[in-house]
Amino acid sequence: MLEAINISHTFSDSTPFSRQVLNGLELKLAPGEVVLLTGPSGSGKTTLARILAGLVRPEQGTVRINGEDLYNSDGRRVATTDRVVLAFQYPERQFFANTVWDELSWGLRVGFGMEGAEISRRLSKISEDIAFPLAQLADRSPRSLSSGQQRKAALVSLLALEPQVLILDEPLAGLNARERRRVVSLLHHWNRGNRTMLVIAHELELFLGWVGRVAVMAAGRLIFCGSPTELCQSGDPAVRQTASLPPMVELSYYLKQRGFSKGPVSADSATVRRQLEEALTQQSRNSEVIPSKKEKPSVL
Repeated sequence: MLEAINISHTFSDSTPFSRQVLNGLELKLAPGEVVLLTGPSGSGKTTLARILAGLVRPEQGTVRINGEDLYNSDGRRVATTDRVVLAFQYPERQFFANTVWDELSWGLRVGFGMEGAEISRRLSKISEDIAFPLAQLADRSPRSLSSGQQRKAALVSLLALEPQVLILDEPLAGLNARERRRVVSLLHHWNRGNRTMLVIAHELELFLGWVGRVAVMAAGRLIFCGSPTELCQSGDPAVRQTASLPPMVELSYYLKQRGFSKGPVSADSATVRRQLEEALTQQSRNSEVIPSKKEKPSVL
C-alpha cells in the first residue's frame, strides 16, 4: 500500500513568490488498485507524484509504502527506488542512449547490476506483454521511432524494473487519438496482473471504464475521491466542473436530472445513446396534440 498522509508543500517558501501547492492532502493506494488523478493545471498533481516517488521531500506529512516511512527521522530516504517508479510527461524526451536496447537495459544494468541473460529475459517478457517489437527495433536509435513506439519503449524500460507502484504523469500527452487508445489498452492489459498504478490524466473518457477510483484535485486538495460511478453521479457542481467530465457523461446526467432516464448516469456511449433515444421518444409522445372532438349540435 502507498499512503500520502497530511501532505503539505510550498514552493519558494519565505519569499515574495511563495505558493502553497499541496495542503493537508491524504491519499491511499491499495495493492492492485488503479487510481486516476485529475484536476486543472497547477492544482498540484505533478508535485504530489514526485513526492510519492521520493523525488521531492514534503515540507509536512508522511509518505509510506507497505507501512514503511519513505524517510527516516534524519530526513534521509530509506525505501528502495524500485518500489515506486514515476514516468514523467513526455518520457521519450529523456532518451540518451544510441540504441533502443541500450536505452531499455540501462536501468537494469546500472540500477540493479543485472547482466545479459536476465536483462534479455525481462525486456523480452515486458515487450511481448505490451506488443513492442523489441527484436526489430533493438539496434535503432530510440529517437528514430514514431511517437507511439517511443512511448511504448519508455513504458518497457519502466515496467522492466517491476515496481510495486507505477505512477504515470500525463501518459497520453502529445499522442494522437489512435496512439492514446493504444497506450490506454496497454496500461489496462498490464494492470490485469494485479499491479498498482496512479495515472494522472485529463482524458477521463479513456479511463472511467476500468479504473478503480478517481481522485479530483483543486488548489492542492482532494475535493473528491470515489468510484467512477460515484463521480459521474455527483451532484456537486464544483466537482463536476473541476473534473471536466466527458460530454457523454454530462448528457447522461442531464437526461437523468430532467427525468428522461431512470438508470444510473453512464459513460458508456451505447448506454447513453439508448437513454437519448428513450428521451426523444418520450418527448415526442408528450408533445403530441390530441384533437378535441366537435360537439354535436343538440336537437330541440
